[in-house]
Amino acid sequence: MKKYDDKQNAQGVYIIFVVVQMILLALMYTILYTAFRATQLSVEKYELNAFTAYAPTVLVLVAIPVLLYRTRKMFLQGHIMVAIIWMMSLLSVFLVGVMMHVSNISGVS
Repeated sequence: MKKYDDKQNAQGVYIIFVVVQMILLALMYTILYTAFRATQLSVEKYELNAFTAYAPTVLVLVAIPVLLYRTRKMFLQGHIMVAIIWMMSLLSVFLVGVMMHVSNISGVS
């Protein structure tokens, strides 16, 4: 019979957290690629200013790795639930913000 080990359990939970972060990173970058393509089509169709059209998507593109790094640090400091809540809530805010921006510039009502 194996002994209960808090250190080994904490390492296992951390590995699960990191794997979930990698999956969310891939998912968010897939959505951001779609947003880039939609922005490109909108810029060509409606002759929009490229800087202002691409700026929100680029900001989210840079903010996602920073968010994942900060939540990983929070997780390692022992704030497990806070890190999960911050990660999921801010990623959803980023997603909704990018989708609202793309729908606004593409003329979809």
